[in-house]
Amino acid sequence: MKLAMFKIDTPVGPQSRFGVVKLDGGTDNTIEDARTNAGDVVDINFALAAKIAASGHGNPSARANAYCPPDLQAFITIHECDLSLIEEALEWSHKNPGKMGVNGEKICWRLSQIALVPPITSVPVLRDFAAFEDHLENTFSKMGLKIPPAWYEQPTAFKGNSTTMYGHDTSVPWPRYTKKLDYELELAAVIGRPAKDVPIDEAPNYILGYTLLNDFSARDTQRGEMNVSTGPYKGKDFAWGLGPWIVTADEFGDPATLKMAVRIDGEIWAESTPGPMHWSFPEAVSYTSQDELMNIGEVLGSGTVNNGCGFEIDRWIKPGATVELEADRIGVLRHHVAPPNGKPITWRRAD
Repeated sequence: MKLAMFKIDTPVGPQSRFGVVKLDGGTDNTIEDARTNAGDVVDINFALAAKIAASGHGNPSARANAYCPPDLQAFITIHECDLSLIEEALEWSHKNPGKMGVNGEKICWRLSQIALVPPITSVPVLRDFAAFEDHLENTFSKMGLKIPPAWYEQPTAFKGNSTTMYGHDTSVPWPRYTKKLDYELELAAVIGRPAKDVPIDEAPNYILGYTLLNDFSARDTQRGEMNVSTGPYKGKDFAWGLGPWIVTADEFGDPATLKMAVRIDGEIWAESTPGPMHWSFPEAVSYTSQDELMNIGEVLGSGTVNNGCGFEIDRWIKPGATVELEADRIGVLRHHVAPPNGKPITWRRAD
C-alpha cells in the first residue's frame, strides 16, 4: 500500500488530504508510472464517509472525521500501524467506481490532478543514520580518512531540521553560503507507533512504512562544520526531500535488492543496488528506543547508498537542476533546485 498526502484546490483555497495511491502498471512499472503520474489516488476520508452513508448511518462526515481524519499523521495517531480501516474504505471505493462523496466531493483523483506533499506533515524528529559501508569507505577515503571503529559497534545518526521538508515535485532552495550543493540518495523508515525499549525482533512492528529521502548538502559548509566534531548544521538543515509517499512493508520488501538511481535533468548520474545494510532499520529503531520514546511520524534515514551523492562520483549539480531519486517498489522523488536568492554570504565576526 502507498500512503500519500496530497493537495487539492477548493473554493476556499488549497486543502491537504490523505489518500492511497494505486499506479496503473502495478509493481513492475513503479518508477515509470510514478514519473509520469500514471495512477490514481483515493481520498480515504471521503471514501469512508460515503461508505458510512451507504450503510444508512447518520452524520457520515462527522463519523469519518472522528475515525479517519483526512491527515495521515492524525490517522496513525489514532490507529497506529493498523490499516484495516483504510482497507475497508479502499474496498468500498473499488466496488463503487465513479461515486461521489456525501457532499459531492471527488473521491478518486488522477495523480496528474493533484500535488503531492510530504507524507508526514509534522515530523517530530529526523534522524539520519549511516548504514551503508561502501558509501562510507568511498567518501572517507576521498577525504584521506578511515571509518571510525565506533561505527561498527552501534548504529549512529545525526539529527536534522525536521521543519524543512520538501515534498515531491517542489522547489528547494540553494543556500547563498554554498558553492557546492549536493544531493544524497537515501531510504527512510517512518515510525507508526510509540516506541520505547523495543527489542530488535519486535522493531518491524513499529515501522509504518518506507519512503525516499534526499539529504541535500552544502558540501563546502559541511566540511568546515565536521571539523568541530559536532555534526552537520547549516550544511544540511536548509532542505530535506521526503516522499513521494510511504510504502508499507509488504510492498517494500528487502531494501538490499532495490534498484535505485539518480537522474539529473533526465540524465542518469548513478545507479545503485544498495546491498545489505550494516545497520538495519529494525536495529536503528531498537537502539534509538532504548530509554527514549520515539513518537509517531519520526523519520529514520538510512544514510546514503553507494554511488548516491555527487561528492562520491565528483559530479555537481547547478542552480536550476532537476534532481530525481528513484527506486523500484517505491517510485520517484523529484525536486527542482532554485537559484540562489541574492548575493553570496559568508559568516565572519566583526573585528
